[in-house]
Amino acid sequence: MRSIEISARTVAEATRLALEQLGVDEDEAMIAVLQVGDEENEALVRVSVDDAPVEAATTLSEPRRARPPFDPQAAGGYARELLEGILEHMGLEGYVNVEYAIEPGPEGEDQHSIQLDVEGLDEETVGLMIGRRGETLRSLQFLLNTIVNRSAGRWPQIVVDVGNYRQRRRDSLEGLARRVAEQVRTTGRALPLEPMQSYDRRIVHMTLRDDGSVYTESNGEGENRRIVVHPRR
Repeated sequence: MRSIEISARTVAEATRLALEQLGVDEDEAMIAVLQVGDEENEALVRVSVDDAPVEAATTLSEPRRARPPFDPQAAGGYARELLEGILEHMGLEGYVNVEYAIEPGPEGEDQHSIQLDVEGLDEETVGLMIGRRGETLRSLQFLLNTIVNRSAGRWPQIVVDVGNYRQRRRDSLEGLARRVAEQVRTTGRALPLEPMQSYDRRIVHMTLRDDGSVYTESNGEGENRRIVVHPRR
């Protein structure tokens, strides 16, 4: 059994790189997603191949099967059904809207993303689904990605949002980053922010990356990891 772990910007890209290094097709390997990539941390996958002689002989004698084309509409529809089923089992009457986006991926391949927006919930229920610092929402998103990946054979980059939380959170963090940067410019002293999840830290980093008067770095471990904004000397 050969096994390799590869990190990249997305699960799809990490998987592709690992398969290339092992010299096999996707349907010949066992793929485990160890970490879903976000805007700061790269995705991490482990790809394993059974090199038993019988399997090798079969591979040499038979042509490799072409990977089936990815159907984002089908994947999005399936993800929507799954999420609506979860809402139903929770006794919630919200509804799910689906949006599709395409951006250039590695080697010119299209990278599909599917956004599921849950609407029609009251404020208390929205807070329940989001969880502390968005942890419940991220767990739900990981679950849907995993299930749809097994069905579609691709990692489709599904994003789940409830009550426009992600956009509101982004706007709040961008405003915080600019206010802290102004304080740092005025005082000339570094200022730490409160501990944040990696997704939130990435938003702060991206907001200030082109600011010539300050720079950011992350310090700490685990839940105590935070951003410090420094003045440029």
